[in-house]
Amino acid sequence: MRALKSALAALLVLATFCPVQPQSVPQPQLFSQAAQAILDRKFPSSDISYLLLDASGNVIAERWPADKQAISPGSLVKPFLAVAYGQQHGGRFPTVRCLGTKTHCWLPAGHGTLGLEEAIVQSCNTYFLALASGLDRASLDHGRAAQSFAHYGLRGPAAGATDESLIGLGTEWKESPLSLARAYLTLVSEQQSPTQGLLMKGMLGSASRGTARGVDAALGANAAFAKTGTADCSHTPPGPADGFTVAVYPAAQPRLLLLVRVHGITGAEAAKLAGAMLASLGAGSQ
Repeated sequence: MRALKSALAALLVLATFCPVQPQSVPQPQLFSQAAQAILDRKFPSSDISYLLLDASGNVIAERWPADKQAISPGSLVKPFLAVAYGQQHGGRFPTVRCLGTKTHCWLPAGHGTLGLEEAIVQSCNTYFLALASGLDRASLDHGRAAQSFAHYGLRGPAAGATDESLIGLGTEWKESPLSLARAYLTLVSEQQSPTQGLLMKGMLGSASRGTARGVDAALGANAAFAKTGTADCSHTPPGPADGFTVAVYPAAQPRLLLLVRVHGITGAEAAKLAGAMLASLGAGSQ
């Protein structure tokens, strides 16, 4: 096992970030075997599905049956809604007052007044419902929104999607886990752009103090970009929810992306597991 961990550490040091362009050249066999062996040994539960990718979008390790089958990923779609909204509104985003239950947010007491960055930190439903209501519905079919989603390799929601569906509530917006993971890598690669930069700041804040704070709790301060989601359970028999977390590590020079789905819990709880899984691979010790 010491040799396996050494191989993992070597890849974390040597790998460099580049825009997502999945390659046909396989990862070094030793690293793939090491990552798979460690994750299988330390996280054996069948309730845990995961994809571990390098910065080019190659799959390093996985346990996700039918990883190309579309599923509902909950709030993981919110950043892509924001990009589409920004393209239609000249990169300008509103300030929104979240009153909690009164404005249909998941946090009963509400988040108060917030902009895009803090809305990502807290995954505020009220804020993203406001963006959804301002999105040109016709553009979801063949217009700019459809083109925006396609740019990230996503099929996006149907033209008749409700505001709730556009923020990941319900089951109308579905994406394959592999496409979604690679979409996040593309998003990270664009962080020099104004909107994407705000989203990355929000994901950094989410990992440190927001819904995904379980990630930095395991890896250290400002270690990763992260986003959580909670979706209707897709398992049989169904549970109360499926919790999702995507974590990109390290934030300073991204090399690994981990997408996790955990049966029966929220995205915030899944974030703790995602942090622990990355830590088991040597993340947080670089």
